[in-house]
Amino acid sequence: MEDVKKIPKKKSKKKTKRSKKKARIVKYMPSFVFSFFIFAVAIMYVALPMSDYSELEKRSLSEMPEVTAENVLNGTFGQKFETYLADHMPMRTFWVGANSYYDMYSGRNGSNGVYKGEDGFLFAVPVNYSTTLDSNVEYIDEFARSVNLPTYMCIIPSAGYIMGDKLPSRHYEYNDDALIDVVKYDLNELNSNIKYVDVVQDFKLKADSEQLYYKTDHHWTSLGAYECYTTLGRSLGYTPTPKNKFKVEKYYNFYGTSYGKAGLWDNDGESIELWKNAEHTKTNITVTIAENGEVTSTNSMFFMDNMYSDDQYTTFLDGNHGLVTITNSYVENDKRLLVLRDSYTHCLAPFLADNYSEIVLVDLRYYKGTVSDLVKTENIDQILALYSLDSIINSTDIAYLL
Repeated sequence: MEDVKKIPKKKSKKKTKRSKKKARIVKYMPSFVFSFFIFAVAIMYVALPMSDYSELEKRSLSEMPEVTAENVLNGTFGQKFETYLADHMPMRTFWVGANSYYDMYSGRNGSNGVYKGEDGFLFAVPVNYSTTLDSNVEYIDEFARSVNLPTYMCIIPSAGYIMGDKLPSRHYEYNDDALIDVVKYDLNELNSNIKYVDVVQDFKLKADSEQLYYKTDHHWTSLGAYECYTTLGRSLGYTPTPKNKFKVEKYYNFYGTSYGKAGLWDNDGESIELWKNAEHTKTNITVTIAENGEVTSTNSMFFMDNMYSDDQYTTFLDGNHGLVTITNSYVENDKRLLVLRDSYTHCLAPFLADNYSEIVLVDLRYYKGTVSDLVKTENIDQILALYSLDSIINSTDIAYLL
């Protein structure tokens, strides 16, 4: 039988040219897309307006670094310029959120320093031991010895430790109990006269039925501050004002610092509460803020204009200031309390004002005066050092106490 060979059809020159052209387009397409993206981003950097503050992240964005020969040669300019470009990236909010969700769903929950927990809770990742903790306890002890007044210390545990049942399944261990034990051990070793006030047990008991910490912020709620206020009273010797004496005002759509840091933009907002005692009126309350040589006074502990800003937590005592003094002429006693503190005390102070004729609040991050002089000029009777666990471990500003 004769073999029949199939003669292949000849491809047309037209089709061959089209195929080659298509192959070249496919080959160079990534380069075209990449070049277009770089060009488009460059145009947007120039054309779109620049912002110096991110409302969602609640922080100032970096400024364009100064171009000098020294900055360029030592690499400072390059580092700062890279940060500047990242902070002012077009569609920044979208990219920050996309990156946060990618991290979370790829098993890196907490990569931004915040865990996404149950029921909308955002938890700051746990802090670790540092020798700064021991140093800070020593500074406070030395200060207490120098002024020779009744002194109390209270460390506020983290939300992640108190509300462990709301944490994600994978997380680093919260060792608040062990770290607070280090504080107690240091005080004992120093043979200190400082009395430690422990709120951990009370918080653990209350956490199942009460929301002691915000969902979107690292601070405690007003209710959490009130529970601490009642616990402190047993040691400091005052009778806490009953809950029913306060009128609670609720404001909604509060988004705290944890929300801004996490970049998980689908997290719902929450309410923020102001607990107001009707006995605190404009005639008996005076709040004085001294900072940078300027002194301002007002007759309310709540700065209501701030409730409609992007940082509603500053409604309490107008946020961070080096020196704040609250006087209450309605209080019958003449007791004066000095509080060494961080931002947790913003919403605790209005409760303490029920029991002291004067409260002097010192934030050593901003106050660089001599605190022992304040003790004398203000005729202080008691001292309270109240810090979050994060602050007492990491703050280097407590050294300014001496």
